[in-house]
Amino acid sequence: MADEKISWGKLIIKDAVRAATWSVVVLIVLSIFLLFVKQEVKQGIDFGAKRAVSEAVKYATDPYLVGKGKQLVKEGIEYTVDKVGDRYQQILLETIRATQTMQQPQAKQVPQP
Repeated sequence: MADEKISWGKLIIKDAVRAATWSVVVLIVLSIFLLFVKQEVKQGIDFGAKRAVSEAVKYATDPYLVGKGKQLVKEGIEYTVDKVGDRYQQILLETIRATQTMQQPQAKQVPQP
């Protein structure tokens, strides 16, 4: 049998059929694997989204955190009002001083020799 010569065409066809058979087997195995993995990924994403929503709802409706948030907002508003009031007073005083200096008669300066 070692003395038998196989033509190049038959050898190529034989190996091509073998490669095609194995490629079909690999494709079937990979597609089955990907279907299972795809389903697991979908379930993982679904679980993550549901978990994120439930955690957000849990923290958003926590009475302690809601009260703390209200307190922080109130303090922020009070701080802003105080700062704006202080700045308004500064501007008002500057305006009054500028108005007073413009209304005062200015003495003429006598040139000195």
